[in-house]
Amino acid sequence: MKAFQEQYKDDDKVKILVDKAKELSDDFSEIEKALYQTQNKSGQDPLNFPIRLTNKLGHLNSLVGMDDFPPTQQDIAVKNELTAQIDLELDKFDQLISNEIKNFNTEFNDLDLHYLFIEDDKE
Repeated sequence: MKAFQEQYKDDDKVKILVDKAKELSDDFSEIEKALYQTQNKSGQDPLNFPIRLTNKLGHLNSLVGMDDFPPTQQDIAVKNELTAQIDLELDKFDQLISNEIKNFNTEFNDLDLHYLFIEDDKE
């Protein structure tokens, strides 16, 4: 999406589609940020940025696996809540892929745009 935005940013006939590409990129980023902490770059970053849904579920699984006893009702309730929130984000992702990307591709094809730009080497 970012490459498309860069390639067609100055083309007025494609402006609506470029805006749509930016919107789709933003939507995908929001889903990713809800599921996973994207700001972690160094070992200290997990201390500075909150963990996200997949990390919470993984940590819960790790804690439950350490014990000799079965998961408590609270463990199961937290797992169900986190799983429901993750499923909600995955449903949003599926909707974007099924509907918005399909519509984007149709509009892209209707405009008869090129998939790849080949630049001539100017020696």
